[in-house]
Amino acid sequence: MARWNVTEELKTAHLTQVFSGGACNIRDEAGNLLRNTERDAINDWLSKKRVIFFDPQIHPDTHGEEYNYAKHSKLEIAAREAATLNLYEISPRTFGGISSLEIAADHFRWEEPMVLYYSDGNTLEDRLPDHTEKGHPLFVPYGIYNSEAAGKAHYKEMMKNANNMRKYLMHFAREMGSLTVTFSGRPGPNDIVITPDRMHAADIFEAVVRASSGGRVFVHFDDDDTQRDDKGNPLFNAPLHPREMEMTALLDQYVDEGSELRKRIAQLVGISVYVRVVYTQRSAIIALEELLLLKKMIKAD
Repeated sequence: MARWNVTEELKTAHLTQVFSGGACNIRDEAGNLLRNTERDAINDWLSKKRVIFFDPQIHPDTHGEEYNYAKHSKLEIAAREAATLNLYEISPRTFGGISSLEIAADHFRWEEPMVLYYSDGNTLEDRLPDHTEKGHPLFVPYGIYNSEAAGKAHYKEMMKNANNMRKYLMHFAREMGSLTVTFSGRPGPNDIVITPDRMHAADIFEAVVRASSGGRVFVHFDDDDTQRDDKGNPLFNAPLHPREMEMTALLDQYVDEGSELRKRIAQLVGISVYVRVVYTQRSAIIALEELLLLKKMIKAD
């Protein structure tokens, strides 16, 4: 990443102007972990403009290891707090669970200028992403059904995303008085109920959006069914070694949840002068330039 003007040390995190987050590493048709290069042209442009930005994409090719929240989050959090403009890429190849919650928090809690970039997942051409007839972008990971290795890799990604979103929800509950998580008693009529056998990604996103925008939100986990880790975080209950039909059903759920999450982001994030939703790399750069000029962070050519 030497060619880019990126924040790489905690002591310089306060200088960060743009947080460039979202879609990170992807799985190919064989389930191998690849570094997502969709944002590279945007990073090149930001560096050319001498904008200091943070890109949290950690990959073995560039860092010798995969992203580990416990290890890498300190610099990431400091950079996010310092940045005054956010760029989030939502890729059709990665689930984007934590990114969706960061989008909600940044927009509704901090009201920061933001570009949401729904990429097409293709580094060779710049085109619109796969989408429904109504125009909602879809979650279409590589090889999820036609490769056994890819299916198993995506299954692990599903487990990771489901558990990470639950952890992030608990993190928000500790931070925000408007968000309450309960494990006992019966849920109220307006409570968001999270069951252990579904991801509930869109529901968790909705809970964070409602709480971040000032609403009072109760999220209910049934203590009789929900398992928790040693820190009390609720766990997604899926078999470690599912049978073929079980895996197919759970991967169907994974794809449906990913597409529904993208739809909810489009529906629940309010659009304003300071929030741009774009679908191509070219339009992402144009939107970034407009917002950077608006905030007087760069000068016009």
